Amino acid sequence: MSSRNTRDENPSGAKAQVDNAAFPARLKSCPDTRPYLSAASQAVCIRRMTPADLDRVMEIAESLKEAPQWPRAAFERALDRAAQPRRIALVAEVVAGKGELLGVEPEGRPPGAEAPVDSAGLMRGLKPPPPSGSSALASCAAGEGGEVVGFAVASLLPPEAELETIAVASTAQRHGLARRLFVELAAKLVAAQITEVFLEVRASNQPALGLYRRLGFTETGRRVRYYHDPVEDAVLMRLRLEGG
Repeated sequence: MSSRNTRDENPSGAKAQVDNAAFPARLKSCPDTRPYLSAASQAVCIRRMTPADLDRVMEIAESLKEAPQWPRAAFERALDRAAQPRRIALVAEVVAGKGELLGVEPEGRPPGAEAPVDSAGLMRGLKPPPPSGSSALASCAAGEGGEVVGFAVASLLPPEAELETIAVASTAQRHGLARRLFVELAAKLVAAQITEVFLEVRASNQPALGLYRRLGFTETGRRVRYYHDPVEDAVLMRLRLEGG
């Protein structure tokens, strides 16, 4: 699978056509060699992506074989509140002594198995995002000098949204960051009156499919021979967000 596996690498008003693909437990040999904080000291916070994050975001995307290879202008549009469709773009940042401790992927569940979900379609047992006035969020401002290790982007087509990508640096995988990013993203989507999230993913991308199922997504159909290089079907999935 080449690093250019999208049919449209430049998001526009049309529905984005990217493989939502870079998750924990995969691509362990990607050439991202930045040091990662030890388990004893690492902490993570999820915040809005800013222009200052773009160099690191693009570095992560370029290091992951199946992450969307968008040009910088596409990420800049994702940050433009006036652009249509509107997008929500988040990053996961590791900061020593700030944010919440980085969790680990739950064990004891076979790959791809569905987990219990709550009324928002999210896994039970996940800590919800802190309220907007909490000290956890206050300590998670851009420019803290932390290390961005993942990002997520969704486009809003009310009352629906498309999850366009979640990408996690190879050095930070297998710590539940993709799930943490989605939990925060889902909270923001609900606040924006979004009631349903949809996505497309390569049929062969079992790690991504497993994550989506654990988050509560269900398969709704397939697009035959949708992807190129190599040619492959796209699995269509949806998740209902109650409270939107």
